[in-house]
Amino acid sequence: MEQIRVMVTGAGSGVGQGIIKALNICKYDVEIYSADISPLNSALYRTDKSLLIPKVEEPKSLDSMLKIITSNKIDVVMVGSEFDLTFFSTHSKYIFSQTGAISIVSPIDTVKIADDKWLTAKFLAENDLPNAKSFISENIDEVCNKASEWGFPVMVKARSGTSSRDVHIVSHMDELRDKWSSMLYPMLQQVIDIPSQELNNEYTCSIFKTLQGTIIGPFFARRTLKGGTSWHVEVRPFTQLTEILLEIGNKLDFNGSLNIQLMMGLDGPIPFEINARFSGTTAIRAHFGFNEPELALQSYFYKEEPTQPDIKSGMAFRYHEEVFVDNESASSLGKSSKKGLVREWF
Repeated sequence: MEQIRVMVTGAGSGVGQGIIKALNICKYDVEIYSADISPLNSALYRTDKSLLIPKVEEPKSLDSMLKIITSNKIDVVMVGSEFDLTFFSTHSKYIFSQTGAISIVSPIDTVKIADDKWLTAKFLAENDLPNAKSFISENIDEVCNKASEWGFPVMVKARSGTSSRDVHIVSHMDELRDKWSSMLYPMLQQVIDIPSQELNNEYTCSIFKTLQGTIIGPFFARRTLKGGTSWHVEVRPFTQLTEILLEIGNKLDFNGSLNIQLMMGLDGPIPFEINARFSGTTAIRAHFGFNEPELALQSYFYKEEPTQPDIKSGMAFRYHEEVFVDNESASSLGKSSKKGLVREWF
């Protein structure tokens, strides 16, 4: 098979790094181009090829991106940054027509639902799927009345964002007013359960839809969080989640990976967040046999129908690591694709 040139955007993020790790253990011959908007991102120094790309919100960013994709003969674009999703979903057909590069991304309507926690809750409710009651209003008194009706504690969260940014469990009215006024687009949501540092009530799962429309998976994982990132991850068949995951997959129009986060409530599992993209646990899934970047290449690039993978069970633990780039300064970074060093400490 020919070598595939894959550009991974948001390479400095946990998602981008997970994609790169998964590509490095996939069965295909892949040349990885790590791409990010800043030279101060570690993944740029972990691949043989690296690219600085424009912020997608900048003027003429589409023209710049087309030039980068064309000049580097990129075959596939994998999105590792949430900020790039709308851009590549909106322009994927045009990018393909101009460059031949395939962008692995879901339709824009799905991206909008997944990017907005209010629209996610609305989608779940309108499709008679389990959901946490949610409420939005520009009137703080209405919000306080709704919180009183539900009873404290309640959750205040920003409608967009990942890694638990601007997500707060509040236990009294003054705290609710304070958190609500500090956010640009807040929403109120009932608490499913209190997050725990024990592996007992929160799950991050995935399903994959092929080019032919077949759903692969699910992949199940129970987790704890640290700084909004999955920190301890237990992978095994939590089959009580199968039905709800497949229901979501059958009712939502998506391509490739769909990450679904759930909390176990009194009446069973309740999804509270959907990400229409690769997720921060992509590398963990790949290690245990559910390699979504590999599935994406097989289905969307080679147009072969994947089979259900054999998913192993086990534990994954996160830890911090360093990348060293010798004889460089902050001002000189990004002018070359010099690969950094990761020491074998253990």
